[in-house]
Order: sequence, then structure tokens, then C-alpha cells
Amino acid sequence: MIHHLILVYESPDLRVESDHLISGDKRVAIAALGSVQCFSHRARWSQTALERLASQCPVVMARWDRSARKWATFSLAPRERHVNPTVLWRLCRLTPRQATQYASDLLYTKVCNQHLMLRTFNPILSDKPVLKENSYSRILSLESRYARFFWPRYFEAMKQDLFARERRAPTQPLNVALNYGYGFLYHAIAWQCLACGLDTSVGLIHRLRRSRPSLVCDLIEPLRCTVELTLLRHWDDMEAPERMAAHFAGMMEERFLYRGKAYRLRSIIRLMIESFVRSLGGREKFHPFELHARDACL
Repeated sequence: MIHHLILVYESPDLRVESDHLISGDKRVAIAALGSVQCFSHRARWSQTALERLASQCPVVMARWDRSARKWATFSLAPRERHVNPTVLWRLCRLTPRQATQYASDLLYTKVCNQHLMLRTFNPILSDKPVLKENSYSRILSLESRYARFFWPRYFEAMKQDLFARERRAPTQPLNVALNYGYGFLYHAIAWQCLACGLDTSVGLIHRLRRSRPSLVCDLIEPLRCTVELTLLRHWDDMEAPERMAAHFAGMMEERFLYRGKAYRLRSIIRLMIESFVRSLGGREKFHPFELHARDACL
């Protein structure tokens, strides 16, 4: 299991002593770290600490850009990455029908999760849409149409002004907070993919594009609902980046039901990606994250 360290609160210098990362009065064993995410604005890293961590695990540094009103991040990844050649070969050798089935599992689960969240506010909402055929174009069309159905109704239920979902360079505080929360999932999924030996540039839904981890963009789809729920539960802190950082960090430790058992979200990400890897080997069916009615409550 990957042990993930999130540095949110302001702390003094970060340094390495006796194979431990020292942050204020806290000591963290470097050997136990699988990834590090730093949102501490004024923390001063020693060169030794940064080099030691970057040689062992992915490190993401972030700062709040006041002029752009968004988090600016950059990452340092280890030079040596474990690659699972068997899984990579099977992923690249999927038939169009098999690839479409994976896309269907991911996107249709995302739609079902969105539908369940809407039913939290409107129990008499009609049944969830049905995916009739194993067609890639139909899957993308359903996901696009339901997004236009979902966003206005979900945030209207919170008695907020309606506005369009902004994907790039967001300006609305809600969109900024959503993109920031998705970033937490994005990095956690990317790190787990690396741990499982997956090449994140090979995707199923998102096309291959230079410097884009398309597989991460695919696997995040059914998990987006956790960010939307967290944001609504902490609506009053939406315009406070530091507080939202803490809430999203807590989200990763929150328990959700997955395949009948309660796990922390961080563990669910690991289990879901491991299920994906095993499904490529034909050992089991892929199980994306399905939101349970108990967890959809605010």
C-alpha cells in the first residue's frame, strides 16, 4: 500500500535526518513514503530532502496563484519507474470491442453515480438512463448529454446561481474548487498507476496526446463524484483555498463503500486500479467505483 504524505499547514524548514523527513516536530520515515504532496506556501525545503524524496517517490509542489486564482503545481517523479510489460502489452492489444467495454464501464458508472447524487435531492427522479448498445459513440454521447442534465440540477438543488461548467482556465470559485479537488484524485490515481507498472500515456477513452496521462484521465471518471460531494459538504469554505485543501486532503481518508466493504478513498483508488490490472489478465471483471446511496448523503 502506498503511504501518501500531504503537507497542508505552514511549517518550518523541511530536512532529512537519520533517514527521516523532519517537518516541524514531526518525523516521517522516508522508506514508508510512496508519494508526497506539499501545499505549504512558506515551507523551505533543504536540497538534500528534495533530492532524496524525488529519487524515491513522486513529489508534487503547489502554490496558490493569487492573480490567476488557481493552484499552480509542478511534479518531480523518480527517474526509475517500474513497468509491467505484460499488462502494458495486453492494454495495447485490446480489441475495439474490449476497449469499448472498458469505456462503457467507466463512463456509465460515472453517469450512474451522478444520477444517484441527484436522487438525494429528488427521490422521484426518473430511473437512470439505460445504455442499450456496446457502441463507443453512444457511450460518449450518453456521458455528454447526462453532464448537461446533471450540472444545472445538482447545483440548483443547493440554491446557487446557475452557470456553465468551465473546464479550462476557470474563473468561478465553484469551478476552481472542483478542478482543485479533481487534482487530488488525479495525482493519487497517477501514483497508483505507476505503482502497478502501468504506462499512463496509453488511454482507452482519451486519445493519445503528448505529455497527457490519458489512462489517468480515464480512470478518474467514476471517482469524480467524491469531489462533488466533498465540495457540497463544505460549501461555505469554497472560496478559501487553504481550507478547501484541508477538506480535499481529508476526503482521501474518508470511508466509502466499494464492493460491499468500507474503505478509505485512497485504498479504493488502489483496489480499483489493481482490479483494472487483473482484468487485463482475464482473472476478473473490472470493478470501477460505484457510489452507494449511504455515501451520497450530504
